Amino acid sequence: MTTSILYVAAPATEISPVVRDGVGVGLTSLAFTVGAILFMAIRNKSTPVRKLFDDERNLAGLAAVFGVLSVLAGGTWRAIALGAQDISSSTLSDPNIAAGATPMGTALILTVLAFLPEWTRRLPPAFLGLIAGVSWGVAGGYFGILYKIIGGILGRFS
Repeated sequence: MTTSILYVAAPATEISPVVRDGVGVGLTSLAFTVGAILFMAIRNKSTPVRKLFDDERNLAGLAAVFGVLSVLAGGTWRAIALGAQDISSSTLSDPNIAAGATPMGTALILTVLAFLPEWTRRLPPAFLGLIAGVSWGVAGGYFGILYKIIGGILGRFS
C-alpha cells in the first residue's frame, strides 16, 4: 500500500504547471502578464480582477511585485521600472522637498505613500507601489530582504 501511495504522488511532483519539459515561462513573459493584470486592475472593469484587487492596498502590492519583476526581467522592462524610480528618487532628494533623503528613506516614504492612505483613485497607489518595489532593491537593508524574497519566488518560474 505504501508503494502505491508513492507511485501516485511521484508524477505530481515531477511536472510543475509553470515549468514543463525543462522550459520555463520566463521573467519577461511573467512581467508582461503581471503588467496586463495590473492594467486591468487599474481600469477596474474585469470582474475576476476586481474581486482580487478591489482594495487599493492589494493593487499597490501587485504593482510592487510588477516593479521587482520588471527589474529582474531586464531590457525594456528594467528601463521602464528604473525610469519611474528615478523620477521619485530625484524628486525626494531635492533639497527643497526632503534634504538628504537616503535610498532607504526614499523606499520607506514610497512604501508608506503606496500602502497607508485611503486613495480614491486607483492610479496613484499603482504608480507608487511600482516605484516602491523598485526602490526596495536600490535601498538594501530590510527592504533589500523583501526584494530578494519576491525575486527568489519569481525566479523559480523562469
